[in-house]
Parts: sequence; structure tokens; C-alpha cells
Amino acid sequence: MTETKHPIQIVSRRTGLSADVIRAWERRYKAVKPSRSSNGRRLYSDSDVKKLMLLQRIISGGRRIGDIAKLNVKSLEDLIESDESATVVKTSTANRPSTGSVMEHFDGCIEAIGELDANKLINLFEIAYQELGSVFLLEDLFAPLIHHVRDECKLGTFRQSQEKFVVELMQSFLLINSSKANKLTNSKILIISPISHNDNLTMLRLSLVCEDSDWMPIYIGASISADEILFSYEQGRCNLLMVVVDSNGDQQFLPNELRKIRSLIKEDEILIFGDTLSSYQDVIKETGFTAVNNIGELRLTLDRLKVLTEFKPVILHAQPEQNS
Repeated sequence: MTETKHPIQIVSRRTGLSADVIRAWERRYKAVKPSRSSNGRRLYSDSDVKKLMLLQRIISGGRRIGDIAKLNVKSLEDLIESDESATVVKTSTANRPSTGSVMEHFDGCIEAIGELDANKLINLFEIAYQELGSVFLLEDLFAPLIHHVRDECKLGTFRQSQEKFVVELMQSFLLINSSKANKLTNSKILIISPISHNDNLTMLRLSLVCEDSDWMPIYIGASISADEILFSYEQGRCNLLMVVVDSNGDQQFLPNELRKIRSLIKEDEILIFGDTLSSYQDVIKETGFTAVNNIGELRLTLDRLKVLTEFKPVILHAQPEQNS
């Protein structure tokens, strides 16, 4: 019996992946090997479709496509089972990492925070970064660590000064490591927070994720006006802008600021990242920003846009009017 073959448009609808991402994964990572029709169009088997669906699911959990693309379907299914089991364990342990090596790093960090020992904490961050890589450092160590410290502050076990201490050192560590981005890439992304939004730590975490996805992140800080965003975007000859929304930021001010950003950067795709984007659905739709809710979605989006921007010339946008 002849196996059914599917054109890329059908595969895209069934997997939730864009045609650009599917082609990129095929070309760059050899994830699937479609056959060709008589007129040269790609045709994908049911097995190809299943593999792409599994890859999409795993990447949504934070893994890199380059690390898993060549695994077979059975190995991908086993990996999903392992990852999802680990997630269940992690969520049941009140923000404590569950694997042995990560737990050791976690406990060492807690001790260093208690002693306000900056050298020890930075050294532990560096060791964990070398062992875990950027994604698992962020999701398995940094995120649980900061949640734990904040919980301890509420209980009175830690002081506010200790929370500020660890946040400042995390920001310094991430800033240093985000500056080591691959300078050979043609794809540059500007990462900012608009006025009244100040989540520097999230922006620096995202810088590492972008670097890990072969983008060069340019980070200029938080609470940046639309005019300064345009200047930085043009000066850095960027291909993509990501606006990071802070859940504690000024919600009333944000819609008009997003409209102003779009009025200055009219043509290029703009990402907006945050965990409260549902509050801004109307203005996101109006401005045409691409909403990204988590790290997995960000990786998929960066893969899709990487293909489109690698050979796209950087264009200059309308400059803001100067007051006379």
C-alpha cells in the first residue's frame, strides 16, 4: 500500500509550524527528508509529519532544534516522556530544581546569597552555565532561585537586600554572557522594555536565548522611549525588535507607546514578550505586533524569522519629527 504524501501547506496546518520553519529545519538540521513531486514540490510522509509535531512539542518546552533534529520518532517520544515527567516533579517541589547537579548549584547559591558572597555566587553561575547551557541555566536554576528567594523574603527568612543582591548579580552575569554573542551572524535583534516597564532581568535572560538561537542580541536597558528605540534600532542596523512587557509596569501608558513604536518602525516584524499579554490583545492586534508568551514560542519564532532576515537588507525607517 502506497504511503500518503502531503504538501507543505497541509503539513504546516497539521503541525502548527510555518512553511519557512519546516524548510529551515530540513535544510539546516536535516530534521526530515521529504520526497519531491514530478514538478519539484516537497511531499512529506505521515512519519515526517509526526516527527515535526514531536519536535514542535519538545521545542515549546525549551530545547534547541539543533540538539534534537536528527533523533528518530521513538527517541523523541522518549524525550517528551522524560521532559514532562521532570516538569511534574519540578512543579511539585515548590520551585526547587530536582536533578542532582542542579540541586547542588541551587543549594550553593542559597548559601552564597545568605552570606552575601558575590565571588562565590558568580563562580557558581559560571559553573552551572558551562554544565547546563543557557536555556537550562535560566529555566532550571535562575527562575526557581529567584522565586525561592522572593518567597523567603515574604516569610522573613531572607531580607530585601539579599533579593536585590542576587538580582543584581544575575543581571551582571547575563549581561556579560549576552555580550559574547556570535558576531558572525547577520541577524540582529534589539531587546528593550518601553517607558514605565523595568524588567531588566527578563530582558537579559531573553538575550541569552536569542544568542543560543544564532541571533546577535543588542540590549540597551529598560524604560526606553519610542524615539530612542528607533534610534537604537537604526544605529544597530537591526533586523528585529522585541518589546518586553513587565507585569508590574504601567498598563495604562503601554498601548499608546506601542502605537508610537509601530508608527516609527512600520515595515519590520516586532515581537512583544510577556506573561500578561492577554491584557493587551486589542492593541497588539491593532499594531500588528507578534505576541510571544514563553521561551518555547520565542525559539520557534526566531527560527522562522532567521530564514527571512538572513539575506534581507536593513532599511531605514522614518525618523521622528524634531521639535522646532
